[in-house]
Amino acid sequence: GEEAQDQFFRQMTPNTGSFDMEANVAAMDEVMQDVKDMTGKKSIYVIHSQGGRVGWNVNPENVAAIVAIEPGGAPEIGSEQYKTLLAANIPIVMYIDNGPEDIQSTSFWKSVRDGAVAFAESYNKDGGNCTVVNLPDVGITGNSHFMFQEKNSEEIAQHVENWIKENVK
Repeated sequence: GEEAQDQFFRQMTPNTGSFDMEANVAAMDEVMQDVKDMTGKKSIYVIHSQGGRVGWNVNPENVAAIVAIEPGGAPEIGSEQYKTLLAANIPIVMYIDNGPEDIQSTSFWKSVRDGAVAFAESYNKDGGNCTVVNLPDVGITGNSHFMFQEKNSEEIAQHVENWIKENVK
């Protein structure tokens, strides 16, 4: 309804300028190195949307796993990103919910899902560990691109927690 939409728009980030991949990757590398220095453990890196591009490029020495919530895409199969993630043996899960057919962006997210599925098939064939979770296939429905803000976000968080327990050592 209108009240929910109003609250949603109040949480959006305005356009803050151009996207500087190098600066974003360097910043996240420093944060994850700090976490490792403080805890002695690698980070479980949660990425979302355009932030997925950063996640595929960070230093894998500080990453225990990647949880991708509707990333804007997956690394190209055979690319340097792909090879680096595979060599570092980083488990990956990608959560996707394409939404209803009458929404203009649905076709874009279907192409992202198809790319994620192709990535996972290749990554797993090459010895990696990647799972793509199409939320409606596991009975979780009604989500937008911001699924962590939805009324069923606890159900999704539980799914993520279960995946972490099963896949991250």
